Amino acid sequence: MRQSTLLEILILSSLVSSAYALGGDRDCPADPYADPLNDTCNPLRYVPNKALNCLGAALFFIVAAVLTFCSFRRKANYFLCLIIGAWFEGAGFVLRVLLRDNLHNLNLYIVANLFIVLSPCAFIAGDYILFGRLVQFLEAHHHIRPFKARHISWIFIASDIITFLIQGAGGGLSASGSNDSAELGANLFLAGITIQMVSFIFFSCVWILFGIRVFTGDKQLWHREGWKPLYFAMGFTCICFIVRSVYRTAELSGGYVSYLSSHEGYFLGLDSLPLLLGIATYIFFWPGNYLHFDGNPFKKSKTRRIEEGAQMHPLRTGDSYETQPGLDAKMTPVYTNHYERR
Repeated sequence: MRQSTLLEILILSSLVSSAYALGGDRDCPADPYADPLNDTCNPLRYVPNKALNCLGAALFFIVAAVLTFCSFRRKANYFLCLIIGAWFEGAGFVLRVLLRDNLHNLNLYIVANLFIVLSPCAFIAGDYILFGRLVQFLEAHHHIRPFKARHISWIFIASDIITFLIQGAGGGLSASGSNDSAELGANLFLAGITIQMVSFIFFSCVWILFGIRVFTGDKQLWHREGWKPLYFAMGFTCICFIVRSVYRTAELSGGYVSYLSSHEGYFLGLDSLPLLLGIATYIFFWPGNYLHFDGNPFKKSKTRRIEEGAQMHPLRTGDSYETQPGLDAKMTPVYTNHYERR
């Protein structure tokens, strides 16, 4: 799963690099603080609160640092995307603080906006990966049929990367000096965030279905200790990320400049806060404390393949039967009369 993380970083880097080409000379008011709501040179349409954005940057950096420590202490490399996303989200808030003193700096806004709106894609990808690992760890593939643990992670990660690209393109265009380009960018971003929301809600339904199937049809697994805290923690993060997606969808449904988008309080309360709570949850429920794998969990060992494919082949020696040597004695033999040794 590291490849998807690196891919998103490379894409984000290219979007940031190309963002500077969108800025141009514009006729802007001398005082950017006089009427920010009607200032067409101010893409935010408000003046960011310096104290709250500094607090946001500090909190995201603290969470990112603690998660990084958890990763070194109890390895969970598959969760790298969420950790990188947390660092990027914190960087986005730092850029918003700088933007407060440069409200007409379009290039700075584009870079800050890309960090803020695209980092959550990494958080969502983290949940996709984690769910697949949890199912694999429990060896409970049959409870997510018709999906498989490996496939379900890749399917949703692919959708996440696609929506990442759409949102990145929309986020860049929405900051363009042209009103037409800005509206096109807002519509693109709306399409991307809507697809992402639908995909993540569907994923959450699969998460719920898994829990229901285990609870109703596999009491032994349900009462197995050690995995349910992580499972329910993941459910809480799903709620947090869905709240953010619903807010972003509602925000952009009103156009590039809407009531929600022009008031910072909604962004902080319905976007940043749910994301912060979601990723901070994994400080207390770090996956590495619950899931322990030897090597790649999606790659069956040679021993496991032998055990899963082993059958007992009896000998025709009257009414007595014996098994082939070397097979697991715990395997239940399948007796069929008068078979030769294979």
